[in-house]
Amino acid sequence: MMGGRAEPDPNNDDAKDIEAIQNALNAGIKHIDTAKLYANGKAEELVGQAIKGYKREDLLIATKIHRELNYDDVLRNCEASLKRLGLDYIDLYYVHMPMPSIPIKETARAFNKLMERGLIKNIGISDALNETMDEYQANLDYKIFASQNQYSLIAREPQFNNHLEYCKKNNIHFVAWRPIQLPAPAFNIEPMYKRGAYKLLDDMADKYGVKNAQIAVRWLTQQDNVNVVFKTTNPEHLKEIVDSGNITISPEDMKNLADNFPRQEKISFTSSSRQPML
Repeated sequence: MMGGRAEPDPNNDDAKDIEAIQNALNAGIKHIDTAKLYANGKAEELVGQAIKGYKREDLLIATKIHRELNYDDVLRNCEASLKRLGLDYIDLYYVHMPMPSIPIKETARAFNKLMERGLIKNIGISDALNETMDEYQANLDYKIFASQNQYSLIAREPQFNNHLEYCKKNNIHFVAWRPIQLPAPAFNIEPMYKRGAYKLLDDMADKYGVKNAQIAVRWLTQQDNVNVVFKTTNPEHLKEIVDSGNITISPEDMKNLADNFPRQEKISFTSSSRQPML
């Protein structure tokens, strides 16, 4: 995470993180995704510093509220995020993860109020099952704009539970987080960028003359209604991801990757534990 992990890292290289965000903006990326959870708000502060000087109307800034989903807590957290970001409004505000202990009606009422006040422009729900999305939508006065979930060649929960089709049917933008799988030692999962870890990925990269990570990203973005968010401070990696949009994977190879990738997980996960959609 930029700025630290659960809490701000006093040794974090803030200047490097700000430069990485600005490199992405200069490369044509306008969708910046962050969250209060990331370094307990420090990531939002870094985004706020990075976007100064860029045209506000050209940017789509997304952030999220985690756990504190009662009415007053949602309003308070949104205002705190706006302050950290240095913005008058948030383009896309997500429920970071549903909390079964808090009534959805309560959370939705707060999101309705934020929309009415113009503090947020769009509503997103992250890591939510179709039936959870239905309940949110039934209590919202505004249409859900986006759904963000873990999805990659390995993490297939949104595919196996028909969430991808649900989003297309309901005109909800699907956003995949962690499109390039990182090491997950708890599940004996190798990173996708590692040559030799997945022969099929090696073969596809060789066939198209690109990097393994570029095939992994393009397999996602070439699908209908699938967008990605990612984190990198490496300019070379940023260019590789941006350039992946120029690759055209054949329909046969898209299907081959979908059907025959050697590791396909039906339940989402972090580096150390399962994190199913709720």
